[in-house]
Amino acid sequence: MAFIFKNKRLQMSVTPTVPNIVCLICVLTLKFISPVSSQCSGSALTLTASDDLTTVTSDGYSSGSYASDLSCSWLIDSGSSAETVIVFINHYDIDASDTIDIYDGFLTSNSSLKSGLTGNGNDKEVLTTGQYALVVLTTDSSGQAQGFSLQYVKAADLSGTGCTAEQTLTATSAEQYLTSPAFPSSYTGNSNCRWLIEATEGAVYFELMLSDIETSPNCGFDYLKIYDSSYVCEHTLTVDACTRYPDGNTATYTSNGTSVLVLFVSDATVGYKGFKLKFSAVSATTTVATQTAASEDTGFALGMGVGVATGVVSTLMVIGIIQIIKSRLQASKLGSPRVRNVLPLQTPTSFGGKTPTGNGHLPNGHILRNGDIPGSQRFSVTSSISSSGNSSRNGRTPSTGHSSPNHSDTQNKNNNNYKRNGVLPTNIGHV
Repeated sequence: MAFIFKNKRLQMSVTPTVPNIVCLICVLTLKFISPVSSQCSGSALTLTASDDLTTVTSDGYSSGSYASDLSCSWLIDSGSSAETVIVFINHYDIDASDTIDIYDGFLTSNSSLKSGLTGNGNDKEVLTTGQYALVVLTTDSSGQAQGFSLQYVKAADLSGTGCTAEQTLTATSAEQYLTSPAFPSSYTGNSNCRWLIEATEGAVYFELMLSDIETSPNCGFDYLKIYDSSYVCEHTLTVDACTRYPDGNTATYTSNGTSVLVLFVSDATVGYKGFKLKFSAVSATTTVATQTAASEDTGFALGMGVGVATGVVSTLMVIGIIQIIKSRLQASKLGSPRVRNVLPLQTPTSFGGKTPTGNGHLPNGHILRNGDIPGSQRFSVTSSISSSGNSSRNGRTPSTGHSSPNHSDTQNKNNNNYKRNGVLPTNIGHV
């Protein structure tokens, strides 16, 4: 028995053996599957949009060039007639003779959202009015380029009643979504929206998926703020967003408590897409354990740093206190009256630790006269001390090195070493 396969290009007879049957299965698989998996074979590749941003690139984008003579198409479906599609072209590099076209529907006969896009750029966005968006890339043989990378997401206004009064949303294990007013169209001017997201137990997990808000210094015009609490407090501020897509903020966060507060404010002028937020309730036990495990090393390092810093500060404080005490003590000494050593009253037999010899001489050769003492130790009970340091006797000051000639005979008799008849002995030194 033989099967005959006819084709415009090939007519062949095959005997059904096991290898041939396997080959037949492969041929049939390629015949029916390949058109579905290739968006450049004449049929559009259908992509189902979700609540998360999804990325798609043209054929050859990662390698740097698409092929010649292509007609590639992607059909993006939001899955519901109540939801639209946002397409962000993050980057495109298209040869001058090639084009990108985006249609508001599933046919090329629908109205065009982007027509004949070529050259090089980014930050191009389109919004459908219905469920579908059709993206078409057409190339010829004259030149090639890298292609494009785009993101898409389904969209609907999920702002609820939070822009008329504070709205409380209950977080559950199922994922829920929150958007700016009029999303995905431009948010309304003078918006003042407030949502409180609470978990009945556990914590609140949220993911800021999309942020397209007017850029301004210090978020002074429009902004999205999210607090890790049920009230406004700068210490619990976790998100402060005011940047255009694709540079807009994205974030994931798990609350420390059971609630988070979301604020969105806009002025009366410019408006953009706004934001899209995903939230759910998670187990507090799991969250705390995860946070603890993730922060143990950081906590240890922080603890070490704080301990070292505390030790250094304490040491410096002790040194400072010691220096202050020393300074006070020194100041006390300087402020007290100076007490000088006062020599005891010396008798004629002891002058500064020096004892006169039998002839009245001191060990340094000076003469002891009538209770006089040498140098700064001279004193007289009955006479005052002159400025030169010599004793003034009988109202006269002796000349340098000589005693006064007016001493009485009685004094001369008391000390044989004194001058007699006005003449000093030759062996006597100066006083």
